[in-house]
Amino acid sequence: MLHQPALPTAQTPRGLRLTCLLGLLGAQFPGWAQEAPTPLHAFLQQHYDSTIVYHVGSSWYNAPNYIILAKHRGGVDAFTYANPYRDGLGHYYPGQLVRHFSKEDTRFRATRPDTNRYLVPRAGDPAELRRAWQQLHPTRFWSVRGDGERPATPASCFIDDGPEHVFYLLDKRAIRVVRFYAPQELQDCEDARQDPGRAQALATIQVLQALIPRVR
Repeated sequence: MLHQPALPTAQTPRGLRLTCLLGLLGAQFPGWAQEAPTPLHAFLQQHYDSTIVYHVGSSWYNAPNYIILAKHRGGVDAFTYANPYRDGLGHYYPGQLVRHFSKEDTRFRATRPDTNRYLVPRAGDPAELRRAWQQLHPTRFWSVRGDGERPATPASCFIDDGPEHVFYLLDKRAIRVVRFYAPQELQDCEDARQDPGRAQALATIQVLQALIPRVR
């Protein structure tokens, strides 16, 4: 269960108060993580045969946080597109570092995803990347149904402020968006219906995070 941090108080260090307030104002920034196509999505669609863009976020912080696996001809490329300053938020640093990191975080969230400095290639063994792509069973995964695409069933448990996992499935013809709210928590919930689409999404998440574990 995720809990929203407490509001900053007068006793909170000034730099930390600034960082916290910027986080509380995060909802006012454009929801680039939820929009497709962005220039980045359009670029991947144009230059790759098929691509999986995986994002995980929450109502508290939902800036782009992508693991990207993209196939072209016989090769597979891996990228990340994520905030390099996120881990510094909420931490006090001496000097002007808090102000600097807060400013860079604001800049990142205001930047529409594109082939800019936040798109980072993740080098890997070509054979390993191809194996990872095959493990995703892309032909089958392209037809998976996310939340809102399956018949509604009574909820057996309540997940408060859980993470949202979003897949952007790209090929030359279309961009499909598939969403899962708190998939691991719901799958683990006692008496929860074991949904095959959710199980397949979790297997895909496991492959991608094992390939590029730094993105969370």
